[in-house]
Amino acid sequence: MSRFRTPLLILGLGGAVVVAVAVTVIIRVGRGTPVQLPVAIHDIPPDTPLDSRLFRLQEVRGLDQLTLDAYVTAEEFGAYANYPLLEMVHAGFPVGKAQVQTEQPNTRQQQLTLLLSDDSHLVYPLQVTPDQVGSFLVAGDRVDVIYTVGRVANQQMIHSEKATEPDAFGYSGPEISPTLVLTSTGLLHQLPNLETDLLITTTLQLPAAKAILTDVLVLRVEREQVRSISGAYGMTGSEERTPAPMEGEVIRLYLEVDREQAELLSFALHNGALNLPARAQPAGGTSEGVVWEDFVELFFAGRSDRQEADE
Repeated sequence: MSRFRTPLLILGLGGAVVVAVAVTVIIRVGRGTPVQLPVAIHDIPPDTPLDSRLFRLQEVRGLDQLTLDAYVTAEEFGAYANYPLLEMVHAGFPVGKAQVQTEQPNTRQQQLTLLLSDDSHLVYPLQVTPDQVGSFLVAGDRVDVIYTVGRVANQQMIHSEKATEPDAFGYSGPEISPTLVLTSTGLLHQLPNLETDLLITTTLQLPAAKAILTDVLVLRVEREQVRSISGAYGMTGSEERTPAPMEGEVIRLYLEVDREQAELLSFALHNGALNLPARAQPAGGTSEGVVWEDFVELFFAGRSDRQEADE
């Protein structure tokens, strides 16, 4: 009997191995072929050029071909590298091919008016430099337009305290709110008409700075296009010989404004200097602006000789 048991035992073990291998193959086939997908390490904002350093590789299985074709795989990454994103890619998610702007910029600009929140609003193209807006502004941010006019021409600073006694005209009544008027020689405070013909004016000297527009929505950020000379490398290490465009510094913003804001922005653009600090959410409110006299007041406020004189 033992002569027959050994072959049967060997045959049984062989059959078990075949069954185990078959089960493993079936499981692997059922799970699908593994595919390497680049997924974002952190949230990647719109207008960011695709860069392999912003992603990590994640092996996935079981995706049907139709779904897989919608994503940028590791093998395809080189063909999409350095093209800007049209929308946010959240951490842990792959990049959809529809999220990458691969068409020419001029084609995209024709669709920009579709982003306006009101049909009566305008798309205002504003040429800027990185010193005015920074290098990390993206579509969806909001900016305040700060207008500066004039230059410092003074060689001395003069500071005067407010008079508490009746002035030379005998007027010592309550303080009257002035109306601010911009002139070619300075800023003029003109008091409203009093009961008499008395008129007291105060001249404020340029320069002056004022936030003339607030919470302006940035529809698009245009950057200079720089062609890569050496080509782009895919995440698999293979070189893509077709040069891909790389984005450089900010050169133009496309802002959403109404007609009156567009007129004011055009006036400021051609008659002074602009700075556009950004914020994520609307803040509202207004500002008083800054003139030369305000700086003089600020300068003298911290001086010890003025404090001693007041004592």
